Amino acid sequence: MEWSKIKTIVLIILLLTNLSLLTFVLRRDFQDRAAQTQALENALEFLNDKKVEVDRALLPKQTLSPMKMERDREQESQLAAALLGGDVTEQARGGEVYRYSGSAGSVQFHRDGVFQAAFVQGAFPLEGVSPEEHAVATLAKLDYQAQVVSATTDESGKVTVVLRQLWQDTPVFDCQVTLTYAQDCLISMTGGRRLVGEPTSGTGKVISVPTALFRFYQGMNTLGDVCRTIQEIQQGYVTGSGGESLTPVWYISTDTRDYLLDMVTGELSRVESGEQTT
Repeated sequence: MEWSKIKTIVLIILLLTNLSLLTFVLRRDFQDRAAQTQALENALEFLNDKKVEVDRALLPKQTLSPMKMERDREQESQLAAALLGGDVTEQARGGEVYRYSGSAGSVQFHRDGVFQAAFVQGAFPLEGVSPEEHAVATLAKLDYQAQVVSATTDESGKVTVVLRQLWQDTPVFDCQVTLTYAQDCLISMTGGRRLVGEPTSGTGKVISVPTALFRFYQGMNTLGDVCRTIQEIQQGYVTGSGGESLTPVWYISTDTRDYLLDMVTGELSRVESGEQTT
């Protein structure tokens, strides 16, 4: 047989093999999608039977992935200089805590992301903008993408602005900081927590949306709680105990209270009063 004919036969066999593999993959993908759709329907029907209403439009289309971080000490000194506006001096305070001081005040960073700052009166004037706008712009100097959670004014005129950190526009629910203003000037940052470095892909597998709905109801039962309506589901992260990981969570608002659902372990926890998402 001529080589050209053999070559043609081989190409035809390879083509048929590839088509067969493609058909198999498409069939598996279709079956997987059908199984996921059925699982979601089962979860929604389960909640409906338990008298818990949830609009499927609230359910996230895609889930977030676990991330990890390493503390960036060099970045901390650069951020301190950017915030304080010039040369800063570094002081090691033990326990991997470092304080940076300059003419405008000081800022202190901890290993787990905790931070705070105190400023010289008049160093950070509002200059005609609102405290909320000023707070967001000031935190940007710390590479802290922030959203305002709340703003309050006391009887003396002191303004307190609470902000939450975002990573790629996604909220990190336990990374917050309070900025305090007096006499139209920023005077402090307290109760702060921040990402310690640049997040990269971590390990761990997230649970599926249907599983998350089942675990939510089971978690409520374990806590002894009840609800009738899931009003909102917001995806986000929380940091690990050492500040070196980002765990995907659902922030679930119901008609009775709010919860955090760990999307890796499936554990449900109550959100304490005062912890807000907007």
